[in-house]
Amino acid sequence: MSKNHWFLVLGMIGLGLAAPAPGLAASHDSALGSSGEVYQVKSGKYGDLFPGSQGTAPGTPVLAIDVTRPGATPQRVLIPDTLDSAPESSASLLYEDDSRTVYVVWESQEGIHPVLRLAGFDGTTWSTPISVVGNPFAPKTSPQFAITRESFEETGDDNTPVVKHRNTLHLIWQEEGATTGSLETFYTPVVFVDGIYAGINPVYSLSDFLPDSVAGDVQPALLRSPTIQAGQDQRTVVVAFASLAKGRLATVEIDVLPEELSRLSEKARSHIIEIGRSLYPADLPGLAEKARSHIIEIGVAFHPELASTLADQVRATILANDAGDLVQLAEKARSHIIEIGAKLSGRGLRNPKEQANTQIVQVDDPVDVSRAVAPTPKPTEAAAYLIQVRVASSRPVPRVGPGSVELFVSEAGDDVLVSWAQVDKVLYRLSTDSSWTETRELRFTPSLDIDKAYDILGQRVRNR
Repeated sequence: MSKNHWFLVLGMIGLGLAAPAPGLAASHDSALGSSGEVYQVKSGKYGDLFPGSQGTAPGTPVLAIDVTRPGATPQRVLIPDTLDSAPESSASLLYEDDSRTVYVVWESQEGIHPVLRLAGFDGTTWSTPISVVGNPFAPKTSPQFAITRESFEETGDDNTPVVKHRNTLHLIWQEEGATTGSLETFYTPVVFVDGIYAGINPVYSLSDFLPDSVAGDVQPALLRSPTIQAGQDQRTVVVAFASLAKGRLATVEIDVLPEELSRLSEKARSHIIEIGRSLYPADLPGLAEKARSHIIEIGVAFHPELASTLADQVRATILANDAGDLVQLAEKARSHIIEIGAKLSGRGLRNPKEQANTQIVQVDDPVDVSRAVAPTPKPTEAAAYLIQVRVASSRPVPRVGPGSVELFVSEAGDDVLVSWAQVDKVLYRLSTDSSWTETRELRFTPSLDIDKAYDILGQRVRNR
């Protein structure tokens, strides 16, 4: 596959506009394929993993995946990009059912710069990896990711509807923050439309989304244990992490807002600027009515009642005319559409804390709002990718004992369970509000090993 073409066959996902699809998952060091095949990542020296092969020096550190199909001999497949002399480590796998592709993310190095690399294997061919840099001088650790999908319609060259598919890989990892110098959890969305990489994946420190607070004491084992998982409605993911900078254990819900919402808001903004050249500010009622009619006309992907509500809100925004100038007024109307659409994407239920705890970020902005003469984008032009980040919970950091720490979180991100494993048991504490329970334990038995204990703990917090 070429760098810009990852041939994925993506399914629909419900974003208020399409039927939901199954298959959202988080990453691990092994994965189960749709035909029962098992993928396992392997790391080691080339000569040990591929005895007798001549692809590179035997001592070169490489990564590979073992593919075990039912009834067949296991097959070992080299990840080609790991053939160089750069150290490769901390690989994580995720199998995506609709595209029948196993994705791998791993730590690597470009020159002196630590990076993460992300590649996909469709059973025959590897894609060219995408590099995620973040702080170019900070090592990256604990990479994990999950996938969301959606479908939307565009107008083709012959004016017929064309269904497009958008796939977002939500990647988290840890590195030292450039300003704090302490370990932080970072996030980037990697977006593909019909298998074509969007070409941009900005990096965010998740601590920056949390309310201001005093830095606190966080045990290193807890600090190094972020997790990402499927959200509550097949179009969101939830991340749980401890923040040393804010002294909190927090969960955030990440929601890729519908492409139709992005396109509607962009087209409305451009239309207001275009027709406003002759109507603003002398004929605000005329501008408001034309803008309202245009939104109803182009908002065919939305329920008529919703399109009408958005149109009425934009009309009221224009009539108020408190934005400063035409471009600012158009941008305010666009922001208003996005704000309302984002609220409705959360089932339309009122959350008194939502305004303070929710931010919308743009993965890409193809339209420069400073250009007042910008025309209405063509239907085939990409709109900005909008992602809503909501702080689902923020609570005091609990104390944990010695052992391997794991976080488990409910589908909405409201409840969190922290565990630490020892030789003969797993201890845990649960939080459903701002406090934590006393330490409880699950002791191992011949029928209860650590994997089953983790399954039980995950069910405990998800099924509340």
